[in-house]
Amino acid sequence: MTDRRYLYAEIDSLPGSEDEVRMLLAGYGARVREEPGNRQFEAFNPDGDPAKFFVYEEYESEEAFEAHKAAEYCERFNRLLAPLVVGGGSRLTLLDPIA
Repeated sequence: MTDRRYLYAEIDSLPGSEDEVRMLLAGYGARVREEPGNRQFEAFNPDGDPAKFFVYEEYESEEAFEAHKAAEYCERFNRLLAPLVVGGGSRLTLLDPIA
């Protein structure tokens, strides 16, 4: 059994906020990829829709994921994202691998 953490986030930008959300995600992703425990961070526009975002993340361990969540820039990203998106944030789904 692996301690690795997998998750995805779905984000729907409010009308007119698409470019700002894209820029926030690009800067945030660059920081996340520098984390020692991060294995992958990729952001997408599902079905080519510029208002919808899908983010896939992997961390080498639960501890690495917890360190990520505690990072100051993670809190800042979420605070800046909130007024730009439907529901005030992303919808996170944690994934459990099937053996």
